[in-house]
Amino acid sequence: MEALLDGPRSPRPARGFTLIEIVVVLFILGVAIAMAVALTNALTASQRLSTTTTRMQTVDAAIVQFVMQQKRLPCPADGTQASTNANAGIEGNRNSAGCTTNEAGGVVPWRALGLSEQDATDGWNRRLTYRIQTGLAADNALDMSWCDPAGSGGLNGGVCNNACTAASLANCTPPSTYLQNKGLQVRNVAGTTVMDPATAPYTGAAYVVISAGSTGGGAYLSSGQLSTSTTTDGTQEAKNYASAAYVAGTSYYVDDSISDAAGTTHFDDIVSRPALLTVINKAGLGPRSHS
Repeated sequence: MEALLDGPRSPRPARGFTLIEIVVVLFILGVAIAMAVALTNALTASQRLSTTTTRMQTVDAAIVQFVMQQKRLPCPADGTQASTNANAGIEGNRNSAGCTTNEAGGVVPWRALGLSEQDATDGWNRRLTYRIQTGLAADNALDMSWCDPAGSGGLNGGVCNNACTAASLANCTPPSTYLQNKGLQVRNVAGTTVMDPATAPYTGAAYVVISAGSTGGGAYLSSGQLSTSTTTDGTQEAKNYASAAYVAGTSYYVDDSISDAAGTTHFDDIVSRPALLTVINKAGLGPRSHS
């Protein structure tokens, strides 16, 4: 009997996972996947924002080059034109007095600026909205080289008087006279005016270039279709829509990560809005004293 008890024993059957252990493992995997997705989304959003900033800087530089050569701003292109249309990206209609359309549908005129269409889109592949005061596309509208700080004269057809000399300062237009009521008004979402062409020191924006940000409302796609927002846009974001017509005195809005009191919980438009005098000086057309 003892020999039987001391003989080899049957191996113990392997124990499987319990239901609780499986649930714990699945929970940990779920948390890990959620963290990975959140991190990926954050990196993607950051990359898109960086791409947008870089492309807007490229557009700003191209506009300065255009002003340097043409002494005026380009009119917006028609964002409703699909990329396959031969007129996509060309400058809108104008005459010697400026743009002749109301700029509804206005986007960056990439062909006029010597850029590719991609250069004129944001990180979400939406075309960049572009607005100017129509008269700033008039012939020589951004040439301040005949403006003189010592001058006391008025404007000559909306531009600095080219009869200005040191001997006839009464013919010279002072910069403040030229800048008054030129450019666009810009406000932050709280409603505070941050750039104003109507009040001294006359800091109107030469133009605005707008990305609709991650929500995308009011920007044109390469198909020529208007993008709809992924959230509810408030009044301020709606005023930045590319589909809106240009109206004198309209404000354009800046400052992301600010609550929009008119309805949206997050204002995420990205806006470039250089001062008129800044663009003119970069183009080498700023005021100087004449001898």
